[in-house]
Amino acid sequence: MNKKGFEVQFNWLFVLVAGAAILLFFTVVVAKQKSVSETSTKAAVLKSIEAIITGAGISSDTINTVNIPESDIDVGCGRISIGGVSKQYQSLILFAPGSIRGSRITTQTLSFNAPYRATNLLYATSTGARYIIIGNTNLAREINKTLPAELNKEFYQTAAPIVNANNYKVRIVAFEEMIPLPSSLGKMRDEDVTSLRVIGDAEKGAVEFYQKNGNSWLSRGSSIYIGRNSLVAAVYSDTLEAYECSMQNAFLKLNLVTKIYAERTKKLVQSGTSSRQVQCNQFYNSALTQLNRILAAPDFNKENADIISESAKILAGENKNAQIYSCTLIY
Repeated sequence: MNKKGFEVQFNWLFVLVAGAAILLFFTVVVAKQKSVSETSTKAAVLKSIEAIITGAGISSDTINTVNIPESDIDVGCGRISIGGVSKQYQSLILFAPGSIRGSRITTQTLSFNAPYRATNLLYATSTGARYIIIGNTNLAREINKTLPAELNKEFYQTAAPIVNANNYKVRIVAFEEMIPLPSSLGKMRDEDVTSLRVIGDAEKGAVEFYQKNGNSWLSRGSSIYIGRNSLVAAVYSDTLEAYECSMQNAFLKLNLVTKIYAERTKKLVQSGTSSRQVQCNQFYNSALTQLNRILAAPDFNKENADIISESAKILAGENKNAQIYSCTLIY
């Protein structure tokens, strides 16, 4: 009886051990398959983002809303990552919040001109993010009109009561005067509530970045913008570092394009004594001076932005003069 009882206990113990081993095996297999499936989905989403970035270099003034699997996309300086899957870019020009969360991404492209088109600026955000524009200026109205209707955006001429609509991110853009932090947003995480103060006009100006810090704003630094489309870039970017990183890449692209126009303008200068040729050469030599000034300002900072803004005006004028006198256009 003792021997039979021992055999029965051993058999049950064997069954329990074997059953546990089988369950563990299938649990590991399922977990592995789930991990592989999630990684594959993340890689597919990242590939879609790459396609959007590639397309942005081809066409400007476009707005698209893309449906993707529910994702949490992290955007950094020259880097995009989804979970453990990431992609590093050498000269990425992308303006977006640090986190794009949800299943719908809205993208927009606008050109960066000085005054010729140097590159396209790509903006991206989630339809789950909230943008609040506040200002009674022409520039405030212009920026609100420029932002896509697909965005979750609101426009107020003066400060108005702001309720918490349970968005995962809130971006407040104030023109001229900064507004106090809305008390309704006090329970949101500090990094999820940011603000931008704009001081300037459509040509150039200053932007100040702020982040929620408890019940008040904490300054995160200031920068500059050159042109309306550069200001739109600051609206989409929720950190100073991300904004300046992509603007630096835009300035480097401007520098490359300017080299091409400078070489072309040199070739336009011809020897000749006709009054028309002398007049054309005057336009070309003036333009070449401005192109060389832009070439000498490759870094994104206030001093160089002022130089480029001034040179762009003169270049536009010389190009118009060339058109009036039937000279070959500079750009």
